[in-house]
Amino acid sequence: MTPEPLSGSQFTPDMWILSLALILVHLPSTCFQPATFPDSVSCSQNLGCRLLERDVVCTPGEAMPAPQQLPRGWPSAPTLQLTQLKTSTTLQCKHEQDCLPCVQVTLQLGLLGAKHNGGSGRNGMQPRRHDGNTEEFRRTHVLLSAQTYASSRCVAVEIWLPHTHDWVNSTLGSLQFDCFPVALSGELHVTAFIRSLYQSTPVLKDTHYGPNCTWLKAKAIRLCQVPRLEIFVKPEEVVLQVLDFPVGQHFDLWLYLNQTREPKGLGDPRLLTQPENVSIPVSQVFSCLCLQVWTKVKDSPRTYLCPFENDAAALARVWAQSRLELNVFGGTLSCSFSSPCDLPGELVPCWSGGLSACHPLHPKLRLALISHEPQEFPGLTPHPNICVQVKSNGRTYRQRCLQDDPVEKLLLLWKTQDSQGNPSFRVLEQDTWVPIAQAASTRNGFLEEALQNDLQSGECSQVWHGKDNEAGKIWACSLEKYCRTHWVLVWMVTLLSVCSLLFVLLLKKEALKGWLRLLKEDYGSRGALLGRHVLILYSPDHAGFEHLVSSLAAALTQLQLAVSLELWSRGKLGSLGPMQWLHAQRQQVLQEGGSIVLLFSPGAVASCAEWLGWEEKGTLSHIDPNSTFLASLNCVLPDFLAGKAKDRYVVACFEELLHVDKIPALFRSVPVYPLPSQVFSFLLALAGPRVGHEQRSRLRRHAVWISKSLERAVQECQKKDTS
Repeated sequence: MTPEPLSGSQFTPDMWILSLALILVHLPSTCFQPATFPDSVSCSQNLGCRLLERDVVCTPGEAMPAPQQLPRGWPSAPTLQLTQLKTSTTLQCKHEQDCLPCVQVTLQLGLLGAKHNGGSGRNGMQPRRHDGNTEEFRRTHVLLSAQTYASSRCVAVEIWLPHTHDWVNSTLGSLQFDCFPVALSGELHVTAFIRSLYQSTPVLKDTHYGPNCTWLKAKAIRLCQVPRLEIFVKPEEVVLQVLDFPVGQHFDLWLYLNQTREPKGLGDPRLLTQPENVSIPVSQVFSCLCLQVWTKVKDSPRTYLCPFENDAAALARVWAQSRLELNVFGGTLSCSFSSPCDLPGELVPCWSGGLSACHPLHPKLRLALISHEPQEFPGLTPHPNICVQVKSNGRTYRQRCLQDDPVEKLLLLWKTQDSQGNPSFRVLEQDTWVPIAQAASTRNGFLEEALQNDLQSGECSQVWHGKDNEAGKIWACSLEKYCRTHWVLVWMVTLLSVCSLLFVLLLKKEALKGWLRLLKEDYGSRGALLGRHVLILYSPDHAGFEHLVSSLAAALTQLQLAVSLELWSRGKLGSLGPMQWLHAQRQQVLQEGGSIVLLFSPGAVASCAEWLGWEEKGTLSHIDPNSTFLASLNCVLPDFLAGKAKDRYVVACFEELLHVDKIPALFRSVPVYPLPSQVFSFLLALAGPRVGHEQRSRLRRHAVWISKSLERAVQECQKKDTS
């Protein structure tokens, strides 16, 4: 509602003072950033408003004297108050695709304090009359300020009430101002207040955060108009397609590894002037590989994309490129882990006792995994049997030992004390800490007293000491001197065992004859498989399946085959990594004319399906990203795709665990042998084409023995899998 113009004679004293205050705050604003677009104000129907000044200097000041101190005749009436301040992001556009973000300010207004003077006017107010007007308009000036780090701007808005307003209602309506410019991802501090002559008024403040290019409406902002990027994974490379290129714009594309220390760029930024394809070798595609795209404008915002964060194959490449180094300086063990990406995990010292698994020394003895930074274990003394493992999500990905050959006949002794100072002893037995009185290695307490005496006399070497008695200390004690005292018993048991074996063989003459016949044939020294090299690649689905694979490999070694198996090479895998170990073994096998056996299982099929992104889905809930089988797909697939797999690769499976039809068709381009029914054909394929009639007969007899052995191993594997 627009008010009628007022003549000079109609100005009241309060209006003159308000006008004077507005003139004092209205200064030139050349030092502030001018508005990019025209400003506008609007208000609800029961209010009137207009924009007075676009650029003024405004600071909330002190209120004028209180109403009881005003001259006689000044009105005592309700005044406007700001009750709420809201900000929102909107766009101001010159053209459809050329917009800038700005902040829209919405103010809620209310009416404060109506004093009833006993007059006859409406709602108890005594109206004032001036030259025929029944009531005067209530006018208020609102100041809106917007500040950033580098600039400041303020506008003045006039608000008035119509003469028909219901003075009892304390809710007036809202005022909307369009709008203050805001930078992308910037901050804008908005302040609103009324410069009242009668009393102090509240100052409303809000901090508004500008949008970034992920905002739904950001496509209309020119700086956020970047090409669309799509990723396509191929066997040997990853192709980045740059699509929907904005007309007339140039962009920079930067590939980098997102590391905590600092991003590591894969070359300089690449200039994009038109839609094109960018190829990235698979060997450089890691889980932390990211892209940045931005326009060729100073300080323009950047669009980030990290498409391989959850890619299992990319994570496997990171682990394959990781390294763990151990060094000893001044009696302190130092570990250094390096990898292309930051990996979650921890460093855990463990004790290697020979054939048994490396057992963690103490639950509290572990460090958070930090790349490219030397780390030391407090209280740990370097010992030839100590190794360090890199664990993540309950899995061991790396292991390095101070020595390849650990010292045998050592017993780990863990001594702790309770709050009363009473000692207790535990020993490490079968990868578990057990009380010394219950340990079989101490012969039901036979060595308990002797070990404690050695501990007190200093014959045991300290491996680790904790910070308190509860953590305790760990000692390594030698059992060699105790073993010598019982050599007579050992020889007696051995002799008795040999005699019993000979007696059983004599009772079974036919079995004895068969055994002697095998020795006579000497299939090891003069057999068809003598000296041939075989590399077996498999997926470690579970412990039972690994035992089954080990049984097959052991049977092949008895035929004098040189077998390379991940399960038998964990030490080298820990130092080299799956990818380097695989490359070395593959090159050696192919140079010597050997064979590479792809042993498929449900886990291997699932790995292929998920790694290659086929329509088939894996049957396992998880895939070990450090699996040698998964890493081998980088080397194996090119041979199969190029048709070079014949005479190099042999594909097999255990028919009771996986049907042949479940093997991906790509790998069925070479002969597939279900085991154990086709063990003989499998052995012929490993022997090669030059096999004579006599050698074939011997292989057939050995195939019968191997087939029965595998049948029992498959049954045991099925029992362990179901349990």
